[in-house]
Amino acid sequence: MTSLNMHGSGIIVQHKLPNLKDKPYGGVWSINDQDAIATVKIEHRPYNTTDLQEFLHDYAAWMQKGHNIHGIERFSHLAYANGTTEVFDKFYQRHTNRRLRLWRGEYFYHQIQARELFDDWAWIEDGDIEENDVVAVSMPFSDTGGIPYGYQRVLEQCEQLAVPVMVDMAYVNLSKSTNFNIDFSCIEVIATSLSKVFPVGHMRIGLRLMQNYVDDTLSAYCNQTTPYLNTSSVHLGHRLIKLYKPQWLWDKYHLKQHEVCNELGVAPSNCVILGVDHLNKYDEYNRGGKSNRLCFSKIW
Repeated sequence: MTSLNMHGSGIIVQHKLPNLKDKPYGGVWSINDQDAIATVKIEHRPYNTTDLQEFLHDYAAWMQKGHNIHGIERFSHLAYANGTTEVFDKFYQRHTNRRLRLWRGEYFYHQIQARELFDDWAWIEDGDIEENDVVAVSMPFSDTGGIPYGYQRVLEQCEQLAVPVMVDMAYVNLSKSTNFNIDFSCIEVIATSLSKVFPVGHMRIGLRLMQNYVDDTLSAYCNQTTPYLNTSSVHLGHRLIKLYKPQWLWDKYHLKQHEVCNELGVAPSNCVILGVDHLNKYDEYNRGGKSNRLCFSKIW
């Protein structure tokens, strides 16, 4: 998988993004939890009478329980999405005329889109935010499960310059109670999904939360008399969030996480399926940042 990087000289350097999915601690996956799998098998069936709006509001409330997310009340415009990636694509389509900014170690999908959609992009760490930038950030952060270094400073710059920001919260329900700030008018959109919380990645159960209504195709899906989406996935997602607490993964697996981290000599992440190597013991799991990320879902 290749990526492009812009140097100050104007030379475009092509390099490889690490593909770690075949390694025992590579990639990030949902846990194939046997209780959750049994629930999915029971509840996975077409259900055409699901109330979509009820699901969207229930999911938005469910995903933030147990966390202190300052400013989440700003994001009242909800839409169903085929996982977080569909939300990403809609956001990028509106801002391809800008320079994309990413933190090192960010989710590989954003790096692919930097290559495919943007004429120019740069790492956050390589300089201050500029007026024509656009920012995508995962929070909890894809590379560590925590808050990206310098997040508050970068968002304050985005606020001052009216730089649009997208926040990817795909990991929020993998985390213990956490505290972070999205109380910025520059943040246009939040994305989240159930793909890492339950073994339902193939069902594409995602949610978009926006500060301001946008009349795009995601909004159109939800506003039709007969919603143009997979009602089986909507039904399954609704049943899962009714049957499981938002922190169920943390409650069930955090002791295992600490055991494995102690065995491997890495630090437990705030995201229960991850360990973070700050001592360069596992360089093969480096994704471009200062630490190395290990995922334990496969071994569990």
